[in-house]
Amino acid sequence: MAEKNQAPVVAFFDVDGTLTCRDFNDGLHVVPTQGVQDAIRAFADAGNVAVLCSGRSILNVVDLRHLPFAGYVTLAGTHVVLNDEVVYDRTIGRDTLRRTVEEMRRAGVEALFEGTYGNVMVRCGLNSMPYCDDVADIEDYERAGGRMDFGKIDFTDDCLEACLASDYLMSTYVHFDVADGNHELAIPGTSKGVGGQALLDALPFTPSRVFAFGDSENDLEILKLADVAVVMGNAHDSVKAQADYVTDDVRNDGVVTALRHFALI
Repeated sequence: MAEKNQAPVVAFFDVDGTLTCRDFNDGLHVVPTQGVQDAIRAFADAGNVAVLCSGRSILNVVDLRHLPFAGYVTLAGTHVVLNDEVVYDRTIGRDTLRRTVEEMRRAGVEALFEGTYGNVMVRCGLNSMPYCDDVADIEDYERAGGRMDFGKIDFTDDCLEACLASDYLMSTYVHFDVADGNHELAIPGTSKGVGGQALLDALPFTPSRVFAFGDSENDLEILKLADVAVVMGNAHDSVKAQADYVTDDVRNDGVVTALRHFALI
């Protein structure tokens, strides 16, 4: 807990696999336990700064907007908001986007393109992401005048082999295994660490300490940025190897365990 006259602690919290378990979620909705929600409130009530740090877009964390997050590092670090002000934003270039969609059609990669203003699907008849059934096809979205600004691409194990076999996709993006059969393609030069640094640079103070909570490959850069890297018990061993502290499994409210361990709540 922040002491009087001491600068606040800043903590970056991943969502899937950290604040909540995919088993608890309803499709793209986020459902942390009450214990985790209460812990985030207690951390902020103590004068600290809670930051959501997710591969999800801001559109897919609406279930968490009632919690006292002062900042949002979303789309795996490509869109960063602090106190409702955008402080960093990167999107896939239009020509790269067009070529990516063409290559996915050719290779048979079905994917969700996530953006701050809208999400779209490239479908190949696989139905590999049934929880995205209500997400518009990219062509329909563009015809309707949707903003073609996307920061990250998601796909599943069903398309992993096809994606890895595509020279264009593997040379144009950075691939992350984000656990539970899910994968991401990220814009080179972007990461949760880059987005997290942009948020820290925008703060009007220097934090007394920076914590980061995560569980998968796309959390590695924000874990390296932090003074204290907290890794979930459900994480891969390669991620745990970067931890200063390994907490309980997400199913056992590991975030709460760690915040108590470090006397932050």
